[in-house]
Amino acid sequence: MEKSVVVSTVKCKKCGDQIYSRARHDFRWCACKSVAVDGGRDYLKISGESGDFEVSEVTIAGADQRDLFEDWNSGRNKYGEI
Repeated sequence: MEKSVVVSTVKCKKCGDQIYSRARHDFRWCACKSVAVDGGRDYLKISGESGDFEVSEVTIAGADQRDLFEDWNSGRNKYGEI
């Protein structure tokens, strides 16, 4: 069975970036810096005006939560973009 993980994402309505946090301290901005996320799967912290983003869930195939953490922790960024 192939690995997969469901992550909460935030889509910026201004620039269209869809961002998510891979680990507890993986703080990420969208390209236009209107919206940011943090917290990984421990918590979802969203920074930005509520009208500037939409929250959804996305499945990342080929990875599990440990893979996402290791990707962030090692700085590889294989799974950092959607």
